[in-house]
Amino acid sequence: MRLVDEARQQGHWEGRRTYRDPRDPVARAFAEPKVRWLSEQLGIAPGATVLDVGAGNGMFTWWWSKSGARVRGVELSQNMIERSPCPELLDRGDAYDLPFEDASFDLVFAGNMLHHLERPADALREMARVSRGAVAVCEGNRNHPPMAGFGVLSNACRGVLAYSRARLAELAGEAGLRVVAIRAQGYVYENRSPRASIGPAGWLERHSPGGAYLLMAASSERP
Repeated sequence: MRLVDEARQQGHWEGRRTYRDPRDPVARAFAEPKVRWLSEQLGIAPGATVLDVGAGNGMFTWWWSKSGARVRGVELSQNMIERSPCPELLDRGDAYDLPFEDASFDLVFAGNMLHHLERPADALREMARVSRGAVAVCEGNRNHPPMAGFGVLSNACRGVLAYSRARLAELAGEAGLRVVAIRAQGYVYENRSPRASIGPAGWLERHSPGGAYLLMAASSERP
């Protein structure tokens, strides 16, 4: 079964009218712990250069900037850029053909982008090209029942049904990346969680294994 149709994906994002503001407390609860863990795994210190690929309206871009990184976001949808509260951080660009020279950034990151692509391994290869070594990914976890249910119900996000730890590791291998760490994390849903859920979701994230999202820290440098 074909899970992703990129032509339909483009139409969806150009027509999208609502998306949670990156500065919202729920957005912070969603993004900040993931940025922190990936930074720790890959040794990304304040002042490092970060590229956020498939940035959307800047959800992760904003929180990478708040971590002290010097960040740029790349997003294909002009509509999403125009609806961002931080358009100064975003450039228009294609994940398959990033408008940067080789080894331009300390870290290249993609948050919830791969499941919207027909050729995710090609996008990872392109991310590795413009990285000096560190590549990181956040993706929905099909083994988390609410996330799987969302994938079944959402035409735009059906691709999430392909994503497990094993699938991310397989894609990393296809792209020539070495996996540093993979974990499931997160009980806050970036666009769905109400503010009242932040406290309980934060407690779950600290004390329960698993979660709605998969985080992968990888390196394009071989030992």
